[in-house]
Amino acid sequence: MREKNKYWKWSLMVIVACMFSLGTITTGMAQSSAPLKIGFVNMNKIMSESKAAQNAQAVIKKDIESKTAAMKEKENKLAAMEKELKALKQDSPAWKEKRDKLIKEANEVNRLRGEYANQIQKKNAELTQKILTDIQPIIKKVASGEKCTMVLDRRIGLMIDDDLDLTDKVIKAYDAQKK
Repeated sequence: MREKNKYWKWSLMVIVACMFSLGTITTGMAQSSAPLKIGFVNMNKIMSESKAAQNAQAVIKKDIESKTAAMKEKENKLAAMEKELKALKQDSPAWKEKRDKLIKEANEVNRLRGEYANQIQKKNAELTQKILTDIQPIIKKVASGEKCTMVLDRRIGLMIDDDLDLTDKVIKAYDAQKK
């Protein structure tokens, strides 16, 4: 619930900032007599449909598959150890030794699971940040070509004319640049 409140507060701040910016720009534009044109991009669509984003997702998927295979192997080893433990008598020293070893291995598997998740999350964040960094000059170039005064994320607008959506042009330019 707290996260939703934080999201709404953030969204409200962005909308207020945009309205303030629009007011300021409109006042300046009225004085300069240049028309105000706002373009919109759908960053989610760019992050899912551009070739660079799809390549990044393939890299992450490959990494996930390799880590999943390694975890499966360790989990199978744990299952085998657990089966061996059940075959022993509980009051024997061998049972206690196997149990301690099983606990140690289970803790190691849990630690690795968390470590793998962090590595994948970090790699995803790095690739996303690289794409966002690469896409900024392309958005600027497309917006300039379309004579847009301002470009906003499509999520900000409640109702947007499709003629103002620059997303497909940005994806096309971005993919052409990455060839």
